[in-house]
Amino acid sequence: MTELQTIITAIQRAGVGGKPAVLATLMKVAGSAYRGPGARMVVLPDQTTVGAISGGCLEKDVAAHAERVQTSGKAVAVEYDLTRDDDAPWGLGMGCAAKLDVLLEPVAAGRAPAHLEFMEAVMRDRVPAAVATLFRAPEGAGSVGARLVVRADGDAIGDLVGGELGGSVVTDAERVMREERSDAVEYRTAGGVAEVLIEYVPRPIALVVCGDGNDTGPLAQLGLEMGWQVRIVTKDDPVGVLDDRTAAVVMTHNYPRDAVLLETLLKSHTRYIGLLGPRSRTERLLGELKQRGKEPNLVQLAKLHAPVGLDLGAETPGEIALSIAGEIRAVMGGRAGGMLRERKGPIHDRR
Repeated sequence: MTELQTIITAIQRAGVGGKPAVLATLMKVAGSAYRGPGARMVVLPDQTTVGAISGGCLEKDVAAHAERVQTSGKAVAVEYDLTRDDDAPWGLGMGCAAKLDVLLEPVAAGRAPAHLEFMEAVMRDRVPAAVATLFRAPEGAGSVGARLVVRADGDAIGDLVGGELGGSVVTDAERVMREERSDAVEYRTAGGVAEVLIEYVPRPIALVVCGDGNDTGPLAQLGLEMGWQVRIVTKDDPVGVLDDRTAAVVMTHNYPRDAVLLETLLKSHTRYIGLLGPRSRTERLLGELKQRGKEPNLVQLAKLHAPVGLDLGAETPGEIALSIAGEIRAVMGGRAGGMLRERKGPIHDRR
């Protein structure tokens, strides 16, 4: 279950009536922070929390603000300046050197907010979309918490559509979908500066595990724990439709079956093909494809990861699954999969 699904389920199970729940969403980050814009948590009517917007340092203070939002029934944006946290009233002493804006908004317990249900639906259907949320609103620009959602086909609906900001936000939402990354955007209005988080809603990673040995289970389970859409393909099952957010891993331990799967996967749109086994075995498989006049081109070969996985010294099925899953996530994130201490520049991409 994804974090989003966990939050939706918690709100739905909170019960109808009484105090509202409070949804807290990280809207903007300036500097280094544990999580990026779009991170969420919910404070339930009984003050328990689900989800996280930081590594655990802000959640208690957010819960304290949530009590006031439950009482007032009005959305509010809270600013955290961790660049001077020695003087901060919550006394965290983090030294993170970041400024964060968090939107807190009341939501009726028992029913998830429409924008979260929209996000869950488009992720389930593997359709890219964007959700725009107004979190700083000068006079006349709209209400804090007002939204619009934009689908890949350009269809836009929501409170901000038709208002002073609507056209500009839709244009930026379309840009966010093209760039595939969220962005906090400032807009000049007659009353001052308005700020909107335009959140990219990506297609989740789809993981196709080909095989039925004792090493497929740990990989499939790890994928599910990370919120990936996982499917196990056993003997004679079709691999199905594979898009560029799909990773396919071949671990059948059957040479003829691997030969058929490799030929099929190389011709597909999948971004990642992992092939279990030694390098010499892969070279033999590719050599046979060449002999049959089906030699893969350079683009197809770039998708092939064989031997599969990161160099972790993995031995057990669980360790091998970790190695493979780590490589898949690195490829999908456009990263090399090395140690963060060796990375030049910020840990997180601009979001």
